[in-house]
Amino acid sequence: MKNTIRKVVAAAVAAAAVGTFLPSVGVSADSGSDTIRIMPLGDSITDGYWEQGGYRKYLSYTLAQKGYTNIDFVGPKGQDRESFTYNGKEVSYDGNYAGYSGYAIQQMNGAEPRQGILETLTDGDYIRKYSPDIVLLQIGTNDVISSYNEGAPERLENLVNYILSEGKDDEQVFVTTIPDMDVATAADWFWSYGEVKWNSTKEEFAAIVQGYVDSYNTSVEALVKKMQSEGKNVHFGDINSVVDLSTDLYDGVHPNEAGYEKMGLYWAEVLDGYLSSEPGTEQSTGSVTEKEYEVADLVALASHLLGRKQERINADNFRKYDLTDDGKLNVFDLILLRRKLFT
Repeated sequence: MKNTIRKVVAAAVAAAAVGTFLPSVGVSADSGSDTIRIMPLGDSITDGYWEQGGYRKYLSYTLAQKGYTNIDFVGPKGQDRESFTYNGKEVSYDGNYAGYSGYAIQQMNGAEPRQGILETLTDGDYIRKYSPDIVLLQIGTNDVISSYNEGAPERLENLVNYILSEGKDDEQVFVTTIPDMDVATAADWFWSYGEVKWNSTKEEFAAIVQGYVDSYNTSVEALVKKMQSEGKNVHFGDINSVVDLSTDLYDGVHPNEAGYEKMGLYWAEVLDGYLSSEPGTEQSTGSVTEKEYEVADLVALASHLLGRKQERINADNFRKYDLTDDGKLNVFDLILLRRKLFT
C-alpha cells in the first residue's frame, strides 16, 4: 500500500507545526484520485466517551490542515461530515469510525461479561465492507478493568490477525498501548478484582492495576515486533506516552478534551511521518521510540508553544527541545524536531 499511498501524499517536512495551531509554513499534498481509508477501531476511548468525536476529530481535522485531502475515515458509526468548536471557530471533520463503549478485545463471559471487538468485526464483516487502508487499533482498557488480564496478548494477536486476514493485502494496522488509569478516582469500576481489591489498600490496589497496564503495554510492543518479523503490516503506537494520568483524564479512565487532543495530534504526527516517508527510508512507528526523541516529545513541544504546561518540558531538559540553540522554544525547534523523527 505504501506505493499507492505515496501517489496521493507529498512530504510535508516544513509543516512540523500542528495544523492551524502555529503560523503556517506551507503544507501541501498531492490531490490524486486515490483515497486513503482510515478506520479508528476500539473501545469507548475511540468512541469518544464524554467528548463527542474523541481524538478522531482532532486527527481528521489536523490531517486536513496538513494538506491531506484524500483521507476518508471509515466505519459503521458516525457521519461523513461532523463539526466541533476549536480555537474559537467551528471546524469540520470526518466522523466515521468503529468504536464501541465497554468492549473488550474479544467477548468475555466471566464475572463481568464484555462484548468483543473481534466478534463485532466478524458479525458485521466490517473489514471487508469498509476496506480500510489503515486501521488504528486501541483496545485492552476494559480487559484490564474487568480483570481479564490473563491471555490478553494472545487475544490481541488473534484480533490483529483477523483484521489482516480480512483486509486487502497492503492494509496497515497500527496497534497502540492504552493509557494509564487513575484507579483511586475510578475505584468502583474495578469490582471484578474481588478479594484482591478488598484486601488491599488503595495504594496497593492502584499499583496492582498499574502493573497490569504496564504488562499489557509491554506485550503490545512485543507483539508488533513479532508480527513485523513475520513480514506482517503491523506498526506500533504509544498513546500511553501522551496521555498524562494527572491532567488528561476526565473520570480516571477516559481522556478529557485535552487528553483527546493530545491523542489526535499524536496520531496525526505518526501518520504524517508514515505517509510522507520516501520509499526505502520508511520509519516504522516502533523505531521512533528507540531514538533520542519520541512523537510524544513533538506533541509536548507543540502544546508548550500553545501555553499549556507540559511535564515533559522543564528547566532540567529545556536544552533538549531547544534544537536551534537560541535559548528559547519556538516553531523552528518544532520543525527541526519533526525532521529528526521522520527523515
